Amino acid sequence: MPKRHWGPGHSPGAIGILGRVSEEKATRRRGPARPPNPKQLAARALRRDKPAEPEAEESEPTASGPTIRRATSKDLAAVLALRALMFTAMGTDAEKVADGEWQANALRWLQVSLNSPSMYIAVADVNGSTVACAIGEVLDRGPTPSNPSGRFGMLTNVATFPQYRMTGLGQGCVDAVMAWFRDETEVGQVSLNATPEGLRRYLPHGFAEVTFPEMRATLDRAVR
Repeated sequence: MPKRHWGPGHSPGAIGILGRVSEEKATRRRGPARPPNPKQLAARALRRDKPAEPEAEESEPTASGPTIRRATSKDLAAVLALRALMFTAMGTDAEKVADGEWQANALRWLQVSLNSPSMYIAVADVNGSTVACAIGEVLDRGPTPSNPSGRFGMLTNVATFPQYRMTGLGQGCVDAVMAWFRDETEVGQVSLNATPEGLRRYLPHGFAEVTFPEMRATLDRAVR
């Protein structure tokens, strides 16, 4: 192996000494090494030790529960069907219930009265389907000793589709209408016509049979 020739002042020992001198000068220029920041160390440790976030699992859509709410225009077809069901329960002839004339007039009446301050239509909504309803109307009648304002309430159209009966939904609609009468109107009395099966839902609101029974006459306007 050929011998390496070092120039003057560049022996291996001199190079080692010069290297150490250069490092010492560089150290003096940089200053002493700073101790690590405890907060930075703690933050790094937390990032290192923090467990991985579990991936969110997709939740399956769940069916919403029944709600009692004020009717909108999309409920009116079902409200009309429930009105027909009510007349059937009250013994109205099936042919008359199926007649299109009164149904068209009733639908028009519902559309006009829907947002009237004198009417409240409560419906039971089950997963977007209207399954029960009740209607409250405010009427003006002559003042009486028992009702000096003459403002009179009528509770009508209380009906529930058969598969949802005995679930409390019809009662919930009645409760909503009665709350409206009490809190948002000036009526002094509320009246209704009840079937024997429906009596139970009205008693908690103070309804009672009156001393003088209602009588009704149908006017015959046939051409003579």
